[in-house]
Amino acid sequence: MTRGARIAARGAILAVALAAAVAVASNGLSTRLLASDPLRAARLSPGNAAFALAAAARLAGDDSGTRDPRVRRLVAAALSRSTSDPDAIAFRALEAGADGDPGREARLFRLSDEISRRNLPTRLWLIQDAVRRGDVAGALADFDIALRTSTDAPAILFPILATATTDPTLSAPLAGLFDRPSDWRAAFFHFALTEGDAAAGLAHVVPAMRDRAWLAQNGVGEALVGRLVADGDFAAARRTYGLFHREARSGPLVRDGDFGDPGASFPFGWLFAQKGEIGAERSLIGGKPALTYQALPGGDGAVASQLLMLPPGRYRLALSAATAAADPQAPPYWTIACASDGGKQIALLDMPVAEHGRAAADFAVPPDCPAQWLVLTLRGSDQPGGQAGAVASVSVSRLDRIGNG
Repeated sequence: MTRGARIAARGAILAVALAAAVAVASNGLSTRLLASDPLRAARLSPGNAAFALAAAARLAGDDSGTRDPRVRRLVAAALSRSTSDPDAIAFRALEAGADGDPGREARLFRLSDEISRRNLPTRLWLIQDAVRRGDVAGALADFDIALRTSTDAPAILFPILATATTDPTLSAPLAGLFDRPSDWRAAFFHFALTEGDAAAGLAHVVPAMRDRAWLAQNGVGEALVGRLVADGDFAAARRTYGLFHREARSGPLVRDGDFGDPGASFPFGWLFAQKGEIGAERSLIGGKPALTYQALPGGDGAVASQLLMLPPGRYRLALSAATAAADPQAPPYWTIACASDGGKQIALLDMPVAEHGRAAADFAVPPDCPAQWLVLTLRGSDQPGGQAGAVASVSVSRLDRIGNG
């Protein structure tokens, strides 16, 4: 090869390499622009079907929909690269729907579905089609597929599912859907309870579910009960709580009143506070269960609470101390207050300060008080050692059932 030929060859190689570098750089820029400016990305990479479809989606969303000629040209360009692209076929199906051709729309969406289960517009159409035909099982199956295959699906479908829980006829089918292990169901329950305002609906769906173990392990049951209590739906909260906690049919009105059952969880069991200056916890005094409490000098506040469900009527609150109070001048006290708006207090009783001391007080539950908070509160003590002591038991009895009053 002559020197001139070698120079020419090197020049050709350099030109090819430069062209390749420009193509790589252009494609990289297009990729970065895809989310922010898909139209420019499509112009920089006119042979890229994905970019053409992204640009078509942006135009269709921002302007006149799939009937826009620019949208149709971009979809045609994508189909010219791949006639079996499910995204492009779904666009054509949307065009057919916009043109008033439901038969062609259905054929194209079903073709897209045969090629891939991952196209979200296709899945949404299939859901709508199943709903139109009254095929609940088919619609929910497509919900599941969409949520498993598309990261965009939850934002669209979670609100729909949350609303669907309010329909009693869908409780059993939805329970079957939520029973299937999936990566999305935990996220759905979180959405439904924090953003979807679906606690009342889920209170009907959850009892129909078989996978109670998953609900308990992932805190769904506890979160649902808490949301129902916060919403003032106390009867539903109690029913839901009973799905995850065994309760005797005619048990005491205060659950775990002698503090010997750590399995009696809040809110229909105890919540004990431990917050620096004050605290309470289960303990043993003389070999028997008890609730011990303590507070640094000046420390005060609620240290134990439980939600009761006392029907209207007359009752007696009774207390028994396990040990003497360290500061008898600042005895802790128990209150019972309505859990509904306003929180009207209906009972107040100081804790007996002597060892093994007892105290009792009668009170009435009014008709507009469907649930009540039972709370132990510590008073601030000026003693150098603060306050300390232990409760042996707390109970509530209905007066007409013990023959008094």
